[in-house]
Amino acid sequence: MASIDFGLLYENQTYFSKKITDGVSSDIWHVKTSDNEYCIKRALAKLTVKEDWYAPIERNNYEAKYFSHCKIIEPNSFPKILGHDNKNYILAMEWFDNKNFIVWKKKLLEKSVSLKDGKRIGKLLGLIHKSFFKKKKYKEIFLNDKTFYDIRIEPYLVFTSKFYPEFSDCYKSTIGFLTKNKSTVIHGDFSPKNILLGKNYPVILDAETACWGNPVFDLAFFNNHIILKSIFNKEIYKSYLMLSNNFIKSYMANFTVINNNNFIRKFITLQALLILARVDGKSPVEYFNKKQKSLARNLAKNILINKSKKLSNFYQEWEKVVKT
Repeated sequence: MASIDFGLLYENQTYFSKKITDGVSSDIWHVKTSDNEYCIKRALAKLTVKEDWYAPIERNNYEAKYFSHCKIIEPNSFPKILGHDNKNYILAMEWFDNKNFIVWKKKLLEKSVSLKDGKRIGKLLGLIHKSFFKKKKYKEIFLNDKTFYDIRIEPYLVFTSKFYPEFSDCYKSTIGFLTKNKSTVIHGDFSPKNILLGKNYPVILDAETACWGNPVFDLAFFNNHIILKSIFNKEIYKSYLMLSNNFIKSYMANFTVINNNNFIRKFITLQALLILARVDGKSPVEYFNKKQKSLARNLAKNILINKSKKLSNFYQEWEKVVKT
């Protein structure tokens, strides 16, 4: 048993364990003993969704690397690695209790929107991207292209593109940009469901898709969740728009090299494609009804058809569609 090998349990010790059912990519357990508490996980070869979706099981080796390196940059915001079996792909980490931390997705769904949260998460992501930016040694350490393709490119872009042949050029150019223009270590699943909010700092979780990649992906992937929440809770859509604006401005203030017209154009196009992915891709958003799905499709199509090139245009399109 991995927990014993890691020195987290001893034989015949009494312990409590509970399976964590959030997420689709890993077998995750919360384990508690009289003197210890931790999370232990193993990546699944087939993800637990309706469509056939497979990914390399060695991906949590990259998760361990990501947390170890990022913890040097921002010690409080990443879990401590308590044990790692890189041959059987098992990872044990520090546990964060729900008395002191809350999953950000839960807050956002419940209409609890704090602009301060957006600023500090944007700053954190910007600092992480900046710290790894164009440092070649990390390119070799985080060579996790197959996982990124199998978990992000194929299910979100390649699979969804068959439903939208009118945007084939957008899909082709975006896939090329993400796979050929790489400059930093990205998380690959930077999402409110993987962010815990504490009183003084956030904690980032679930980095199985971490790889050497294009920073635009983390930015658009995260912001996509804000857009989805604005459609779900339309009555306070302006709060989500302001949250997004604070997040992106804070990110760009801390990672200024990407604040240029080309990056912003690529971000906006990718953003629209990711919206479509969460409606018609392999990982559809679980809380949308038929009307909300239609609204999301309309927003994405408007952005792509109008070829928005500036953030101001992007926010105008977002507000115009969501407030209807």
